[in-house]
Parts: sequence; C-alpha cells; structure tokens
Amino acid sequence: MSFYGGFTASHALPKGEDWIPREIKDINRALLELSAQINALKPGSVVTSLIGDAAITEPKVGPAAITAPAIAAGAVTAPALGAGSVGYAALAAPTLPAAVNLTTTAFAPTATWAEVAGLDLTVPADCTRLLVTATCWCYAVNNSAAADDLHTRVSLGAVDGQEYLTLLAVAGYNTISAGLAVLADSLVPGATIRLKASAKTTTGTWTTDAANTATLVASLTWLR
Repeated sequence: MSFYGGFTASHALPKGEDWIPREIKDINRALLELSAQINALKPGSVVTSLIGDAAITEPKVGPAAITAPAIAAGAVTAPALGAGSVGYAALAAPTLPAAVNLTTTAFAPTATWAEVAGLDLTVPADCTRLLVTATCWCYAVNNSAAADDLHTRVSLGAVDGQEYLTLLAVAGYNTISAGLAVLADSLVPGATIRLKASAKTTTGTWTTDAANTATLVASLTWLR
C-alpha cells in the first residue's frame, strides 16, 4: 500500500498525461487520507492542558492570615478571693509579736539532756507560722568529784539549736550560752509548741545547787 492509502501516486500515472491533473489528483488523495484520520479520532482522545492561566499561584498568606491564639475575655482571671478570706485582723495586724523572759534555779545537770527552763507556746487564732530568735544562759557549779563539761542548747519543738560547752574543774563554775533562730510553719491554731533550754554534763552527775541558774529569752513573731 502506498503513502496515499491505495491511491496511485502521480509519479505512477501513465506518462504523457499533463502534470496539472496529476497534481490535482495527489491533493485530492491527501485530503481524503487526512479526512479519514480526522474521522477516526474518538471524542476526548485528544485534549488540551487543563491548567490555565494562574492555575498555580503563590501561597495566599494575606494580612492577618496568621493570628495569635484567641483568648476570650475572662479566660485568664486573678485568683478568686472569697468573701471574708482576708479578715480585718489579718489586714490590721498580719503579725503578732511576743517575747519570753524566763529564769529557773536549783537544777542538777546529768549526763543526758534535761530541760532547765521552758514553756509551752500556744498558737494564736489564724496563725500558722512562728519566727523565733532565742538565747539561753546556763550557770552551774561542778560539785562532782571530777572535772567535767557543762553543755547547753535551745530547742523549739523537735528542732534543736547548736549546743555549746564549757570545761569546769572540781568545784568550778561558769556560764555558758547558746542560741536558736528558726521559722516553724504548718502550725495549728490553738495547739502548743515547746520552747526550752536544756543542759547536761559530759560524763558526771552533779547534785542540786541553789546557785545553778538558767535564763531563757526569746523574741517571737506569729505569722498569719
């Protein structure tokens, strides 16, 4: 089969014919083949690109397209204080100061810690903390048969301050002091807490002497 689909090409026509009729026949054959090819195309078999102008654009991030998280009015509020949660007393006197000045005599130190001066402190209403600065002075006579040491310390509840000691010869006497500074918290109003001065020797047991003296002074600040 020739390029013209079964038609005889012009160069194959019998010689002697005029070239114009041959050219017209070639054109007619070409048109017939082109028409056949067009008719053979099914609808939709050839389509143009469906991406038109501006079909692909830059990301559309306009003014305020990215905003801060929305926090509604009243979403963040101040801590709620109920009526009466802060009373007049707490505003007028947020702290309650107090003082202690206590002296005892005629005690007998032994080789174990023993209270020589002390008292119970009652926690005032609405108070839950106590700031204490306390000092004790302990004077004693070593009336044992051997040289020994005199120790003393101050305590608030289960909290013991630093202990101090002094060496006493037989029949010797001296004064030793110790102190404590502490903030006690989580106290219960109406409960009591013990403030005390204690003394002891290193090894011996001394007998009671009327001159033995223990003085406990303290500055107290109760906190609401």
